[in-house]
This record gives sequence, structure tokens and C-alpha cells, in this order.
Amino acid sequence: MITKEQAATIMADSANALRKLASRVSELEGENASLVRRMEAEKVAADMHDKGIHTEVPFDELATQMEKEAENGRLPVIQEALSMTGPDMFKGASLREGGEEGAAGQTELEHFILGTIG
Repeated sequence: MITKEQAATIMADSANALRKLASRVSELEGENASLVRRMEAEKVAADMHDKGIHTEVPFDELATQMEKEAENGRLPVIQEALSMTGPDMFKGASLREGGEEGAAGQTELEHFILGTIG
């Protein structure tokens, strides 16, 4: 049988343990929110670079800027604007002039545009 004093001690210890647990859960929720915000910011930064927007800004720096925008609640607006932006049509395209050395490694489209298809 448990005495009144033992029951009171158990109750007090339980209350302390629950307070510590609640505090830790709150810390983890904050960390989780921070990680989710960073992941969203990195996704937006990657989409921006894929579409040729702010390619002069290094990815990490752009992601940090987008994270600050997320903290201020502006990331959804940026995502919406980004969704209205078309793809970078010239990404990866390269047209070269010149003789035989310029023709090596070109795609058929590049050969056609340059008039080198025989």
C-alpha cells in the first residue's frame, strides 16, 4: 500500500516530468518548423535557378533570402509568382559558330539552326 506521502511524491514527480516533456516537445516543434521553412525556401530557390531567376546569386544565399521571406510570411506570394513564370527556355542551349571544331558534339537541332546538316 502506498502512503499519502509517497502518493504526493509520485504526483509531484509526475508533474515535473510532464512539464519537462512538454517543454521538450515545444522545442522540437520549433526546430521542426524551422527545418520545414528552410526546406521550402530551398525548394523555391531551386525553382528560381531552374527558371533562370537570380542565377547570379549563389544557391545557399538565395535559399537564406527565401527563408527570411518565409519568416515574414511572403514566401507563398513568391511561390505563386514563380508558378506564373515560364521555364528558362535557353537553359543548357549553346550555339557555336565556326568550322569543324565547332560542329563536334552539337545536337541535331544546333546543326539544323547553323545550317551544317548535310
